[in-house]
Amino acid sequence: MSENREITEKITTEEIEKIDILNLLAAFWNGVKKLWVLLALIVIICTLRSYFSTSFSYTPQYVASATVSVTTPGGGYTNTKSAQEMAAIFPYVLTSGVLQDVVVSDLGLDYLPGSINVKAEEDVNMITISVSSNDPQMAYNVLHSVIENYPQVAEYIFGQTSLQILDETGIPSDTQRETVIRGSYKRGAVQGIIISGVILCLYVFLKRTVHSKDQIKKRINIKDLGSLPYVRQKKRKKEENNNINLLNERIPPFYEEAFRRLRIRVMRELEQRNGSVIMVTSSVPGEGKTTVAVNLAVALAKQGKSVILVDCDPRNPSVKAAMQNEENHEGIGAVLRGEISIESALSKVQEENMDLRILYGGEPDNEDAALLGSRKMGEIVKTLRRHADYVILDTAPAELLVDASLLVKHADSVLYVIRCDYTKMGRIKRGVEVLSMRNAKILGYVFNGDTNHKESRYGYGYGYGKYSSYGRYGHYGSYGRYGSYSRRGRLKDTGKTEDEYGRVLKE
Repeated sequence: MSENREITEKITTEEIEKIDILNLLAAFWNGVKKLWVLLALIVIICTLRSYFSTSFSYTPQYVASATVSVTTPGGGYTNTKSAQEMAAIFPYVLTSGVLQDVVVSDLGLDYLPGSINVKAEEDVNMITISVSSNDPQMAYNVLHSVIENYPQVAEYIFGQTSLQILDETGIPSDTQRETVIRGSYKRGAVQGIIISGVILCLYVFLKRTVHSKDQIKKRINIKDLGSLPYVRQKKRKKEENNNINLLNERIPPFYEEAFRRLRIRVMRELEQRNGSVIMVTSSVPGEGKTTVAVNLAVALAKQGKSVILVDCDPRNPSVKAAMQNEENHEGIGAVLRGEISIESALSKVQEENMDLRILYGGEPDNEDAALLGSRKMGEIVKTLRRHADYVILDTAPAELLVDASLLVKHADSVLYVIRCDYTKMGRIKRGVEVLSMRNAKILGYVFNGDTNHKESRYGYGYGYGKYSSYGRYGHYGSYGRYGSYSRRGRLKDTGKTEDEYGRVLKE
């Protein structure tokens, strides 16, 4: 009771969590690893969009320019001063429309097809006149008209002057297209990077999943029973070669070693608690609870123990898929309804030197879930205790559905599965809280799919999505009261001492 009270107090207390820079950087890195395809695609799309948009909308601008000298009757300093004055007064002359009218009239046009600019060269009697237009010939014609008529338009301001061409571009060509197109690549890439950065930030700050055991230790007071490494999946022709089951010969050695360590810790904890019925659950679907339950049962059976695995998830029975068993089974629902005996429902796994039997979930049936907390279920568990050293109950997610709460009173201990970088801390806390409020004896948690181990980069790989689809069930209201928990029975004699447990790791 004191242990449950301590768990409840810790998970229900709202704490102000300091920002851990290292954890934040790790979260961003994990986000990049998960979303890199999407982020790269966004950058590529933005780059191509900018390129095609610029290419189709680009209008070439031809610039004809000429450097001319300004001469006045006074010469010398007056020439330089007149050039400076001409450049300074040009915006006003252009704004007044007088020069435009003169050029339009001179060329016989209805309007001025371009823009004109004048710049004075410093400390010399030269100015540069530039005309921009989308027609190269028109730009050249307007330039010469400006050179010819500009002195006459400005004569009333600074007296008589003349302009003499020193250098000119001739009929211009489009030299900006390549520069503009190159710039479109850069602009598009920058836009894509910004959008990708925003998406990554939203992913990191809104998801806030648990990606290290340190985060769990700070927020939830349950025992750490170890980690199961994540290994990258390889495509194989045969589906059975992709099955994450310790009976599969292709399972990498370090994954088997992780389960040996988990088996030792679970056996030690159960011996100390004098229990033999383990309930395996998680917070949400997809965390790999069924994979853990199946492999823990196999690991215990390989150790020479008699094990019964029960699929206690009638809504979404998944042990059959995890075992890749294609036979039809009546399942636990039929046993609960009294349609079949327990002995008939149990299926033995045909492996040498293993005593593993499975009570499958049968066909999905939401109504069978209500029977999990019944007296009949208690009788079934009591019977299974007498026929095996260990009984493992694979249940539905504790935070999502009420099923796990119904089964708590029939189990001696609960093994909680938390998947790395998958579930938010709030959902984990609520799932643990629901169980602790039912006086569940939480054995500890296993950190599944741990990407923090270097061996996770190699080998076999697995995912959990196909064994855990609860989306169609929705929410099932309040949990209500389902009775108190009482520990029953006693652990069968394991025949091993504490020191012998440690030697199992050397197998």
